[in-house]
Amino acid sequence: MQPINFYRSPDGDTTAAANNDASNPDAPATESSEFLFVDLYSLDLNGAPAWDVLAGTPGFYGAILKAAQGIKGWSDDGGWFNKSWQDLRSAASDRYGDTWFRGAYLFLNFWQDGAAQADNYLDTLAAAGNWDTGDIIPIIDVELGQDGKDGRHKRNPNQDASTQQIIDCTTACADKLRSATGRNIMLYGRGAMRDKSINDKMGCDVVWNPCYTASIVMNGLEAWTLDDVVLWQYCGDGTAALDPNKFPRSIPDFGAPDISVYIEGSNKPSLETLKQRLGIGS
Repeated sequence: MQPINFYRSPDGDTTAAANNDASNPDAPATESSEFLFVDLYSLDLNGAPAWDVLAGTPGFYGAILKAAQGIKGWSDDGGWFNKSWQDLRSAASDRYGDTWFRGAYLFLNFWQDGAAQADNYLDTLAAAGNWDTGDIIPIIDVELGQDGKDGRHKRNPNQDASTQQIIDCTTACADKLRSATGRNIMLYGRGAMRDKSINDKMGCDVVWNPCYTASIVMNGLEAWTLDDVVLWQYCGDGTAALDPNKFPRSIPDFGAPDISVYIEGSNKPSLETLKQRLGIGS
């Protein structure tokens, strides 16, 4: 699989381009990135992902799971994370920690205490066996959620949070996670920061940018640079703008989850730097 690279066009946009084979620079770039990840929560793929299929699909290097939302007792996934966290590791066998990695994220409720939500997340990880050497740094999911306008979903109270409320909640969560784990923290999201005019890293170190356009967009992430982005979620439930011949929108016999690609700004990605920036082994 060919690693993805990024270049800046004359007008300043950041665009994705697949690298040709270094041994044959004239070869067409027809393969997708080397470092792809899926992310799932308990209601995706009928709650039963075929992890062995994913682990056997070229180009995929692991998955990131929703571990918790809110404070202790606020949400319950019926044990899905606990089981999936263990199954995700065993599916890859000896690939784990070398070319197969796990991640876990916390979906923040902005109206609840950020540090208490961090505690719930840490307790959830501990109950599932905790982190190990092949696991990605803690991830905080900062989203406004559903606005209720479709008539099918309830309005998420996150929609009504103030700018300062989001900053305070996220920062408190990040500070608690860093203190408890000694690890860097990843921020997922962009829309909440854009819509609430947030120009603050909120205690986080790197970014996971959801952006389903042909060029990666940083609108809402003005506190960051492209070099701070470690994952680009280019596909959401099968929806993407990138060339499907290079960047898959679904996985045979697995499904059509959210898919992300590891990036290193304008540099060519490598497995070594992936491990460093995602905190593998830390």
